[in-house]
Amino acid sequence: MRRLLLSCIAAVSLAACSSETTAPADDLAIDAGLFGTALTQAGGYDARLYQARLFNALPDEIALSDDQKAKIRSFVEEFNAATKSDREALGDILKQARDAARAGKSRAEIQAILEQGAPLRRRLHDAEKELVASIGSVLTAEQKAWLNAHRPERCDVSKFPPLTDAQKAQIQALENSFRENNKADLDAMRAVMNEAREAVRAGKSREEIATILARGATIARRLAEARRDLREDILAVLTPEQRASRCLPLG
Repeated sequence: MRRLLLSCIAAVSLAACSSETTAPADDLAIDAGLFGTALTQAGGYDARLYQARLFNALPDEIALSDDQKAKIRSFVEEFNAATKSDREALGDILKQARDAARAGKSRAEIQAILEQGAPLRRRLHDAEKELVASIGSVLTAEQKAWLNAHRPERCDVSKFPPLTDAQKAQIQALENSFRENNKADLDAMRAVMNEAREAVRAGKSREEIATILARGATIARRLAEARRDLREDILAVLTPEQRASRCLPLG
């Protein structure tokens, strides 16, 4: 019955058819690839940003349930609490390396500073991989397939300067704005999808289910456009160097 619902949805969809945002060149070389990379590879960059992208980017027909969202929030909160000291310590090392570069220190001296962060970076990378795996454990097969199809292609994390605090705040604000500005459509589409799922469970015909879904066609178009606009807005927050790494935002 799930295949029936998804095929009906597909048919309806076709019918409906810090204050610093950039860094000096020396800083870019220091920043790139220093932090954990699993979230960047997944198109999320940061645990809370990955959570927000999952909540907002997935299409309505495979949107996260409230139970899935609650579990993902708990995973992210646990990750942030467990990695707080490592992330802060690595940030301090990064600042020391930047200051050394600005003071004209040699490449060897800067490298010696950065090497102090190697164990931290490995732990963060492992923690990020575990977080992505934990989130994956609560996703459906359809959600996983969509994520696999929308991960950044040819992402080179060694060339991706980490997001600044200002960039993270901008992206989070964009995600929040998307939810607020589209709340009525998101709620209406959720109601349509719930009705269609109930119809599937009740053994209704393909035509009856398609009729229910057709009521959401206009809403689906608006939300698809809003999601495309959101992704473009997030891309605009990234620096040219970050975009050139091809580590693009999820979805």
